[in-house]
Amino acid sequence: MSEGSEDLTIKESLSIGKNNHLILRGIDLVELGNEYGTPLFVFDERTLTDTFENFRRAFESIYPKMMVCYSIKTNSNLAVCRILGGRGAFAEVSSELDLQVALRAGFSGDRIIFDGPFKPEEALRKALREKILLINVESFSEMERLDRIAGEMGIRQPVGIRVNTFKKSSLFDYRNLANLINAAYCNLDSRFGFSVEDAYLAFERAKKFQNLSIEGVMTHPYRVATRVLLPMMREIHERFGIEMRYLDIGGGFDPGTARFVGTTDFVYDFLRRKIGLKSKLREEKAATNIESTAKRLLGQIKEGLEGLSKPMIIVEPGRFLTSGAGILLLRVDHVKDAGGYRWAMVDGGTNIIPRFNFIELRKIVVANKASNGLEEQVNIVGPLLYNEDFISLKTELPKISEGDTLSVLDCGAYTLSRANQFLHPRPPAVLLNSNGEVKVIREKETFEDFCRKDMLS
Repeated sequence: MSEGSEDLTIKESLSIGKNNHLILRGIDLVELGNEYGTPLFVFDERTLTDTFENFRRAFESIYPKMMVCYSIKTNSNLAVCRILGGRGAFAEVSSELDLQVALRAGFSGDRIIFDGPFKPEEALRKALREKILLINVESFSEMERLDRIAGEMGIRQPVGIRVNTFKKSSLFDYRNLANLINAAYCNLDSRFGFSVEDAYLAFERAKKFQNLSIEGVMTHPYRVATRVLLPMMREIHERFGIEMRYLDIGGGFDPGTARFVGTTDFVYDFLRRKIGLKSKLREEKAATNIESTAKRLLGQIKEGLEGLSKPMIIVEPGRFLTSGAGILLLRVDHVKDAGGYRWAMVDGGTNIIPRFNFIELRKIVVANKASNGLEEQVNIVGPLLYNEDFISLKTELPKISEGDTLSVLDCGAYTLSRANQFLHPRPPAVLLNSNGEVKVIREKETFEDFCRKDMLS
């Protein structure tokens, strides 16, 4: 593992017991699954806090004026949010639901920033009542709405302008399949924030809004921030005399603990195998060295801001902080052979590990056969009634049997917060706390819970 990244995942805390079971800090994961039932999410507090401290230290050691805002949507469990808040994290919310979670988890309004393209009036009123630190606006309509509401409430609200770095592709750019697909889907990412041209207009118009204080500029992901925001901050200062108090470079920090692949990757891998070449689909990737990332990023910012006042830099990590702190335990219901492949049906699928527009290849360990060698290639599939409900395809594992417990690593991000009730109630979650105790942090849903809000006419 890369230097400085030793606390980025839970893997270093796993061991194998005398009974060949997978052990997490002295806790037998097979027995844990038997006690609480599967599917079961297991979170490790120490991994969570170590990862946060490692991330914060990497940035603050170079540039002390940092604000690490945990992206609540990544994992909105109250216990997880409270742990991070207790360590000094601020909160980034993207909806009124996120805001309510952050408040209930103990974040005060002055430690919350509000992002997102959809902020209805009631959400903005709630944010202003709670004295939210900063609202990053994304449209002229939102600016006008927020100015009106703030005026009615007698508040002068600090805001940032979210800038979208999207540039329309030329025909030449369509050689890149990703650009072509994005264009075919109407350039969906262009709807967030202001274009670069409109952002300058937003700063110019901001002078007419008596109840808004323009204090920041923001974009996402962090990889494009320095290229766009730094020259913009300099020009805004020269044209409008505005000194930015906040520079929000967003999130998108990849912990590097799982591979993200798409349909084309599976197609190429299929063709490679057909002609006798070795698969590259599951090649190990190095965990992200966040110290190197911070050093490079902050070096660019310091150079780009030379001669300007030094702003508070905001980062919005989510997946980086929580992904490696979570494990999902699943039970093998049965094994079958079909279509030339071996299939293991498990009790949880994309209902509890939903996907975005990519497939996350996570490491899987047979928890009750933890030291066994790799014996077969198997497809791990969920219980839902559609073809794409799979956990992993063409995975090399020990011989799989009915009743085996599978540990799926790196399940701490965008799982609990995006899980749904399609065909099955949502599962429980437990936390292995800093004292080595197992605590329930989310109860298992019942069928009664599923029907609770329905009404018979």
